[in-house]
Amino acid sequence: MRHLPNIVTVIRIILVFPTTWFLWQGNTLQAFALMLIASFSDALDGALARRYNWKTDLGRLLDPLADKFLVAAVFIVFTVQNLIPLWLVVLTLGRDLILLVGGTLYRVIIGYVKVQPSLISKANTATQMLVLLLLMASQLPIGVVGFYAHVAVDDFGIYLLAVLSAVSGVHYIVVWANRSSKALKFKKLREERVVDVEVKSNEGGY
Repeated sequence: MRHLPNIVTVIRIILVFPTTWFLWQGNTLQAFALMLIASFSDALDGALARRYNWKTDLGRLLDPLADKFLVAAVFIVFTVQNLIPLWLVVLTLGRDLILLVGGTLYRVIIGYVKVQPSLISKANTATQMLVLLLLMASQLPIGVVGFYAHVAVDDFGIYLLAVLSAVSGVHYIVVWANRSSKALKFKKLREERVVDVEVKSNEGGY
């Protein structure tokens, strides 16, 4: 049972493919339903992990990746369909790419990195899901509700999402740059101490 949250997360990753396929084919209702399931699963796996202490390093890695895969795929489809401006996709996916490259470099150069999304990053992900759901709803034959969903995205959602993406991206860069600087200093100090111990050990041997 400990791996149940990870299984839910993997299911969310699998849902990326049929969701984008339905959306691309114009079957918005089916895509909307799968998007709702994916959003629910995002809340479910986190709740299970916290409630029963089923947190794992794999889960910390897979959970944000699942969100990014889904959001990126749907964003790209909507951009091709001219429903989302290209600049927003570049900003959103560019931010995620920078974080991915930065995390990889940190892992290679410094060592283990514990993935822990910040509050503003969680707000950004929630807003992304909401905007995409509203955009899907605007494409459904639901009359005035669809119209207002489209207005909400065009007048508020896109710009709120742009601000959150930019702010959360800058926040991550500042936080991880500071963390990297401290980690490198600590690593250098530890290496110097190891060298000192070896030198003293060699001197004692003589």
